[in-house]
Amino acid sequence: MCLLGACGYFKSSPLAGSARAVPSAPVQPLDPTARALAGMVDAVGPAGGEIPVEFKFSIRNRPEVGADDEVDYAIIPQIPGIERVHVVFGALDGIEVTRQGPALAAIRPASGAPIFGSVTIRPLKTGLFTLTAAIGVQTPNQSLALPFRMPVIAGEGPTQTATRAR
Repeated sequence: MCLLGACGYFKSSPLAGSARAVPSAPVQPLDPTARALAGMVDAVGPAGGEIPVEFKFSIRNRPEVGADDEVDYAIIPQIPGIERVHVVFGALDGIEVTRQGPALAAIRPASGAPIFGSVTIRPLKTGLFTLTAAIGVQTPNQSLALPFRMPVIAGEGPTQTATRAR
């Protein structure tokens, strides 16, 4: 009897419940927004004070000279009441912005809700360069232009270049 109870033969046996496998909780899929943000890093933004937006980015592939590459970004409003957010990209000597897509402008974005986009760049030579983003933020009380910088290493990284030069 004890053996049959332990195997679950008697459904009312207290031992029957302990011999059954406990169903595992269903695996929850990772939120796509959280997954996209997890692969991004913070851009270098303005110093000091509280800024109304956070700016993150990721470069899809290792940039190669003469080849287009996509830079994905997320603008995350940090305060409620923003009326409009827009972004324009630029680059200094060494890389160029080849496509920004349609002008990104978010009207009344929700605080904490990321605004995703991408920009296409093309390195013109090997080295460490800077991609810039000017983010305009309008609130009922003010209009701000916030500069953000993103480092872009094209071709060999500075460490490899310095090592080979020795």
